[in-house]
Amino acid sequence: MVAAFLLAATPALAALCYARDYDNAHLVKHVDQRVTRITVRLLADNGTGVGIGMWFRGDKRQWWAGGGCKQQGKVFSCMLDGDGGRLTVTQNAKGIRLDVPEAGVQVEHPDAQGSASFQTVDGPEHRVFLLTPAPEQECEPQN
Repeated sequence: MVAAFLLAATPALAALCYARDYDNAHLVKHVDQRVTRITVRLLADNGTGVGIGMWFRGDKRQWWAGGGCKQQGKVFSCMLDGDGGRLTVTQNAKGIRLDVPEAGVQVEHPDAQGSASFQTVDGPEHRVFLLTPAPEQECEPQN
């Protein structure tokens, strides 16, 4: 019982993975939503960080962004690397809520030559993402 309480009181472990796949029924109702899948990894080792994977309609590639966060309890205020932007991740009983500001965030996808393409994720359909816990391998970079 004490061990369970201590685990529940720990805001973030070494790495936590969250994911969401949007089914066709959801995407039909939200025609302006481009994100079809999203993963978020919270890191709390020597500093706090975040890694985000996104997939878009008509694109099977994973797009990626990462950065550092300041953690206050269950809230992570994050600044993505480069010109990626800011976001807030809040842990809750069901998983996390990812809040994206109106300016959006930028994700990238590297090509075989080491260059990167960028996409901005913004607009009303991309302000809030609700994700649930997932196995760690779900948050591994792909491609």
